[in-house]
Amino acid sequence: MRSLPLAASTAALCCAVLAGMSPYAVADDEPGRLGSELVPTGETPPPPPSGFAGSDAVKPPIASESPTFGQVAERAGIQLRSYRYSSLHGNATTLDVYTPRKLTGKVGRAVGTVVLVHGGAWQTGDRIDLESKAVRLAKSGIVAISVNYRLATAAAWPAQRDDVDAAVAYVQQNARYFNVDTERIVLLGSSAGGQIAAAVATTGAGSERFRGLVTLSGLINPRFMAETDPGYSNAVIPDKLLRCLPVDCPTAYSSATAVDNVDASDMDALLFHSEYEEPWGPEQALEFTYAAQSAGVQADLVTLKGSLHGVDTWFEIWPVLKPWLKHQFAS
Repeated sequence: MRSLPLAASTAALCCAVLAGMSPYAVADDEPGRLGSELVPTGETPPPPPSGFAGSDAVKPPIASESPTFGQVAERAGIQLRSYRYSSLHGNATTLDVYTPRKLTGKVGRAVGTVVLVHGGAWQTGDRIDLESKAVRLAKSGIVAISVNYRLATAAAWPAQRDDVDAAVAYVQQNARYFNVDTERIVLLGSSAGGQIAAAVATTGAGSERFRGLVTLSGLINPRFMAETDPGYSNAVIPDKLLRCLPVDCPTAYSSATAVDNVDASDMDALLFHSEYEEPWGPEQALEFTYAAQSAGVQADLVTLKGSLHGVDTWFEIWPVLKPWLKHQFAS
């Protein structure tokens, strides 16, 4: 595939992205191939049966206390279960597992999985915000897992990366119970979640843990943002996330900036960004795409007309994202 020009229309970019791919034979709700091994990493958490599965008495606290959480999944017939992936930090270390209908009540089926990382300028947001997107993935036969992490108001970097790493480790350790194929996990992050996902994916050998990386309006270069507009979103980057200026802690900024860490060992990447987003346009995504391609990584930037941000672009990107995921999971 080739990188797409900033002026490409949504319809044109769909055709351009898909033109270089082979046909997709995986239908909605069709599980992926079997046979992955568990990959134990990090601290072993409690097994899911002793967590929050199905028991109102031990349901994890919901930060936003949304009375409608779970309704979209219920209407779609998608099983939704919530778990703690760490005994620390309360709601900040919980995740939701959305299981395709054909796998409800089953274990041991290894299915392509998308781990979703929410946005919110590192200061707000919750895993439950992505319910409708996770349900859409599950209706396509993909196990979707939406994760929380400590916000920058509670902990400085790299806590956010460490939390998502711990969530992925928990999913890998309990892959059989969740029907997750550990060889076919894609990280998908929106906005600030795109920065976290990209940092997780490019730390170490990304392709050994992930099949792909997807960002939606990913704010993936905190150093660029802090140098360009240090006051962005109440100075969230220098005051809350990194808690220093780039000149004072360059190593910390480098660890949070995926373009500094992408190399030939990393997985395929698909980046989406609207052409006229404010205050941050596609320049960060374009920089990462070029760096990844220069390192020999298959990376593609899809620019959308208009100014929609993050998960608000979902209906426009889905015709591209769905076959891309099926392509990643089929190989």
